[in-house]
Amino acid sequence: MQSVKQWLIKHRINILAFLFYLILTVIAARSVLADLNNVIIGDDPDVYINPWADWWTLKALTDPRLSLWQTNYMLYPQGANLIYHSFSHLTTLVSLSLRPFLGVLPAYNVTMLLNIVLAGFSMFQLARYLTQSTTAGLLAGIVFAFNSHNLYQTAHPVLAAVWCFPWITLYFIRAVRENNIKYALAASFFVFLGAATSTILVILIGLWLVFLIIYMFFASEFPRPPWRILLVFGVASFVFVLPLVFPLLRDAVTNQNGSFIINPQDSIVTDIASPFIPHWYFWLVRGVYIGIVSAFLLLLAFGHKKREARLWFWVFALSFLLAIGPVPKLLNTDLGIILPWSLPIASVLRNMYRMMILFSMGLSLLVAYGWLALESQLHTTRAKTAVIAILVGLFIFVDYTAAPFPTTSATVSAFYTDYLNAVPDDVVLVTLPTGRQEDKRYMFYQTYHNHPMVNGVISRADDTIFDFIYNNALLRAGAVNLQLEEPSPIPTGAFLDKALQELADTNVGYLILDKDLMAGNEVSTDIEEWRNTLPMSPIYEDSLVLVYAIP
Repeated sequence: MQSVKQWLIKHRINILAFLFYLILTVIAARSVLADLNNVIIGDDPDVYINPWADWWTLKALTDPRLSLWQTNYMLYPQGANLIYHSFSHLTTLVSLSLRPFLGVLPAYNVTMLLNIVLAGFSMFQLARYLTQSTTAGLLAGIVFAFNSHNLYQTAHPVLAAVWCFPWITLYFIRAVRENNIKYALAASFFVFLGAATSTILVILIGLWLVFLIIYMFFASEFPRPPWRILLVFGVASFVFVLPLVFPLLRDAVTNQNGSFIINPQDSIVTDIASPFIPHWYFWLVRGVYIGIVSAFLLLLAFGHKKREARLWFWVFALSFLLAIGPVPKLLNTDLGIILPWSLPIASVLRNMYRMMILFSMGLSLLVAYGWLALESQLHTTRAKTAVIAILVGLFIFVDYTAAPFPTTSATVSAFYTDYLNAVPDDVVLVTLPTGRQEDKRYMFYQTYHNHPMVNGVISRADDTIFDFIYNNALLRAGAVNLQLEEPSPIPTGAFLDKALQELADTNVGYLILDKDLMAGNEVSTDIEEWRNTLPMSPIYEDSLVLVYAIP
């Protein structure tokens, strides 16, 4: 009992800081916590594939007939290779662990909110160590946890675990400064956790560490990294990460699969204006809104703490220059120029806006140093300084969270949750309209009905996975943005009969028309035209779907 009390006293600041970010997260996400069963965290079509990753992982691990890396449950009958799919194994592990206590969707949502809490807490520890100021650490954590990019990335588990960056940095810097192998191993453990979150984070972590190590060799504020620290850290990180990336590397080598590499000019970038546009006014996604008070503190850091904060000015500036390229945009308008410095990175990192993770880390630490500069200029009592710190933190928090917390509706038709319970599990479904964005929603529905489906999305795959859809006249008529030259008309007569027979021969039992998506997409005709053209009567209809049994 005494040892527990001593531990609590020793770590009271860290415990209070963790509770601080937990409370702020509850306040920011109060609308989510009040409706955990009916929303998915994140405002992006991508959110629908995240519960699917949890569902498929659990299904594959509990059924010896299935493989985690191959599925016939989507893109039926061709199936899909999932080696390059956007799994986030650490997120899935936490989410599945919470299911018995919270339920399926609440467990996923709480897991994503935990990332925000840890983002704030990890940055607090890094900033407090570097500045020796608890207040500076708390402010830096607010910036890192609640900036617009981090809130946007709640839609992507593979990019939401940004907390690994401050902890990797903290323990690596301590390992170098103290020549301590224990801290080097701790840093490599957080590299492992980042790798367990996603391959994309492995690439970003690698870029960050290469820059940090090179900087340390030339900067006066750090000792030259000892070779034994670099060796232990490098070997331990390699051993930790290799099992996680091995399936991808093996497929790339043995099958010469280069789908992970893209044309750099196709990279999704950060809008140049995004740091200056409040996202509660106009949300330029994939960017970081600096904020009014944060910008003021950044300028103070530049004016008074330039030397101490030099590393973080470099991180802030270079990451932004990389994030806006190779094809920069200003207010969503292409500038028509190519920025060459990001071309080598963009082909592997794929979407350069991901550099905003490092940008937000640089911004957070500059805010911390800016507070030190402001505090040194106040010349007032500790009580008044504390009041000013509270107001500064409050203003940053409100400025960052004034917009509604990003969520997506999780409404599901009773056809998926109830009607299909009486249908044999091997009966295949197909839903129209079909397309890369539309099919993400159907993947979420699959977590309820558990039936194979013709629809589906793989994170990195070419268009051959849609061959069955392309080659069926009925499905092709309901295809959206699948690189078809022009919308195909709904087939009639013998062509329609042939298309329906092809579906029946493939064990497709139901054709489902999604009313919301049919109304919002440029398929060949509206839903009433489909109703009038199809030769059978619907077997089910509600406000969300219109369903036909394939004869």
